[in-house]
Amino acid sequence: MAFRQVKDLLVWIRDFHARLGEQYAQLAEVQQSERMRMALTFLADRERLMANAMQAYLEDAEEGLLTTWLIDSQEFGHPSVLERIPRCMGCRDTQDILANVMTAHQTLKDMYRLRAELAAIPQESELFERLAEQQDAEARLQTRDFARLDMY
Repeated sequence: MAFRQVKDLLVWIRDFHARLGEQYAQLAEVQQSERMRMALTFLADRERLMANAMQAYLEDAEEGLLTTWLIDSQEFGHPSVLERIPRCMGCRDTQDILANVMTAHQTLKDMYRLRAELAAIPQESELFERLAEQQDAEARLQTRDFARLDMY
């Protein structure tokens, strides 16, 4: 998919979080381990929150920012992060899942930083810098909560 305007990319991000949340929920349903189920349910809830937050932003954002044309609107590939999340056939523990979750966070953060560097207007740069910071905060929260889960 070629993202032409900021809103195209934000819609993709919203959909990414929604799909990832659905995937975590599906994985949670088939887990035998209560700990794995809890971890995956937690992740599914967090992804739904991020998808909902992005939807709210899309509804409230300034139209001028949303319709800003991306500097490099050619088609550029995004790693299929969803495919990196294990189906848990052979997952040993929550740390296996966390490693994949951190891959997803890093991929999004890298994309946000790139978009901030390539921004056409300051508001676009600020948006993607803020998204990168939020992605960092989410990664810290999830790492902390996974550590707590492993303690118990």
